[in-house]
Amino acid sequence: MSVDPKPTLSFWSRMGRAFVNILRTLLILALIAGVVAAIYYGTPYLYEKFILPIEENTARLDEVENKQATDVEQLTNQIADLKSRLADLETRQTTSAQTLAEAQGQITALESAVLSHSETLEQLDAMQAALDTLALESSDHESRFEEVYFALAEVKREVKLSRAIEMLSRARLYLYESNFGLARLDVQAARDLLLTLQSDISTEKNATLQEVITRLDLALDNLPTFPVIAVDDVDIAWQLLVNGLPDLPASTSLPDSVNETPIPTEEVTPTTAP
Repeated sequence: MSVDPKPTLSFWSRMGRAFVNILRTLLILALIAGVVAAIYYGTPYLYEKFILPIEENTARLDEVENKQATDVEQLTNQIADLKSRLADLETRQTTSAQTLAEAQGQITALESAVLSHSETLEQLDAMQAALDTLALESSDHESRFEEVYFALAEVKREVKLSRAIEMLSRARLYLYESNFGLARLDVQAARDLLLTLQSDISTEKNATLQEVITRLDLALDNLPTFPVIAVDDVDIAWQLLVNGLPDLPASTSLPDSVNETPIPTEEVTPTTAP
């Protein structure tokens, strides 16, 4: 078996291979230097362009998370507070509903009371109207009663005056018959009757009535001792009564007391006039 001998390389071949190896080494070194330069210069760029924003975003996210956690906590507290207030409001609403129901009951009772008072007032108004009507009727009846009363009083005065006139008329007849005892009784009765008229008669006629009573007093004083003088006084009194108690003259003089000697008269027994 035969062995092929190794070919012998020339100088230039060896130089070419060495140059290629050097270029390869330089290329590798250049690549390594480029990688190192890229790492050296690219790392800050990458850090500034990518890592730093990520860190800032991360920090912002943390801040946002913290703020969100704080907000969530505040919202939770607010929700709890709102729930507490809502429960309080529900309790107050229940109390208010009860109070409103009680107030409604009171309002209903008040409305019933007002209605009752209104009905009572209407009844009182009707009663007042009836009382006013009755008062008007009573006033009318009272005025009529007063008219009747005054008319009756006037009639009573006229009756008393008529009785006094009749008594004095009979007394005058007794005097003409010399029946002085019965004459004095009639004069006394007429005088007593006229005394009861002093408070009922008008002021204009009161002076004349007083004059009549004075004349009758004089006649009573003169009976039975001085019948002639007594006759004059009785006649004057009778005339004043018959004329309706007219106004007296400005000056009326009464006769002075008579001191004449009594006229002897026969004793006459009083007899009753038929």
